[in-house]
Amino acid sequence: MNDTLSFMQTAPEYRSRDYHKLTFSMMYFYDEHFLLPFSHDEVAHGKATIVQKMNGEYADKFAQAKTLYLYMYTHPGKKLNFMGNEIGQMREWDEKKEQDWNLLKYPTHDSFAHFMKDLNHIYLKNAALYEQDYERDGFEWVDCQMESACLYAYRRKGKNQHLLVILNFSDEAKDYSFRIDQAENCELLFSTDAEKYGGKALTKIHQHGNKVEVSLAPFSSHILGFHDTIYK
Repeated sequence: MNDTLSFMQTAPEYRSRDYHKLTFSMMYFYDEHFLLPFSHDEVAHGKATIVQKMNGEYADKFAQAKTLYLYMYTHPGKKLNFMGNEIGQMREWDEKKEQDWNLLKYPTHDSFAHFMKDLNHIYLKNAALYEQDYERDGFEWVDCQMESACLYAYRRKGKNQHLLVILNFSDEAKDYSFRIDQAENCELLFSTDAEKYGGKALTKIHQHGNKVEVSLAPFSSHILGFHDTIYK
């Protein structure tokens, strides 16, 4: 959690230096049964809220927060997200005050709340994201040496399903390609760049035989499913 939030607070031009703060967790992950928390302690005591911690200006903070949460939900381990985070609250939590529900009147916060709701549904409906959390077969790095591009790719695997997760923590659009079995077809299952979540729908997938090319929007993240293993 500390490495992850430190990475998100870093300006994009310096993230290649800190790239392996996000890969290091899998070096020790199987030593324990981990819970992934963005807890009360991270949104109080002068530490700022999760959205506020993100580097950059207002719009960039929300784009990065969505990618942060998709990373959290697709990383092995059970999840904990403290109240107020799901609406992108900007004010630190205060036990004497109600959450700032009025934020949902604003499109950026409303679309973020819908993103979090749909991300929860994606998590619950896709067994690859939780079925083998604590088994080595449940996670596989595909690309974790793309420091200059600040891209990451990994597979999450269930007993009858596998998904590919691609993360772009750069403030620039990127292209990423990979190969699959000739008979497979892939589908964009979930994307932080969708218009209904405040994105610009810049992400595109092109499949040519067994080669897949993905155009990635800045600060975007994506879950790809494969033929009959896709659950929605």
